[in-house]
Amino acid sequence: MYDLIVNEQPLGRSLAAALVDHGHEVAYVDDDGEYCNMVTAEVGCLVIQGETTNLRILQEAGIERADVIVALLDKDIKNIMVGLFAKQFAVPRILARLHQQHYHAAYELAGIDNIFSAFDYLLNELLMAIEEPNVRQVMTLGQGEIEIASIDVPAKSPLLERGLHELWEHRKFPPGALILGLLKEKQQTFHLPREQPLVALNDEILALGSADDIHQISLIISGKRQGLFGRSP
Repeated sequence: MYDLIVNEQPLGRSLAAALVDHGHEVAYVDDDGEYCNMVTAEVGCLVIQGETTNLRILQEAGIERADVIVALLDKDIKNIMVGLFAKQFAVPRILARLHQQHYHAAYELAGIDNIFSAFDYLLNELLMAIEEPNVRQVMTLGQGEIEIASIDVPAKSPLLERGLHELWEHRKFPPGALILGLLKEKQQTFHLPREQPLVALNDEILALGSADDIHQISLIISGKRQGLFGRSP
């Protein structure tokens, strides 16, 4: 896979290194000479120094054969321009970091099909940390609309010493969600749902669903009642 990273942020340098470690062929474009030298020395991928929204520079970096292009520029308008160039060359996947929410529609019009917002991510993480400290996000899927979360089983959980299957058989279990398994705290062993393990204190339940699904599953596990606006009081 040929990945083209168009970068003006520290994130792009770390991404380039991680992709090379995973066996990807990577091209890195940056307008900062010092950072380009660092990537050349530390990562060993193709590095092009130049204006990040210059079509000639992007062609030199191989935009016409890229499987994925990642735009991590410091202004939304620059990311949109890179997206338009990528669309022109029919790059199969276009990813970019969104800075200001009101540009979201413009990103979509530019053909950017994977839009990542640090604002949305931080907001969701803060809400989860405040409202549901027993829930930890493991990863997100798609464009962030689906997540995998690890939910701790608290002392007052109605699931204690009951089978894991009783969770998804609960009448309020969200129909679009899935239970992926149970990590036993004492034995440090992972059990699939089909094994029907018993739930114990401090076990971790791995669940997949939307943010609302995860919240609802957390309420069932903790035994809390649902409060106003769909949130626990």
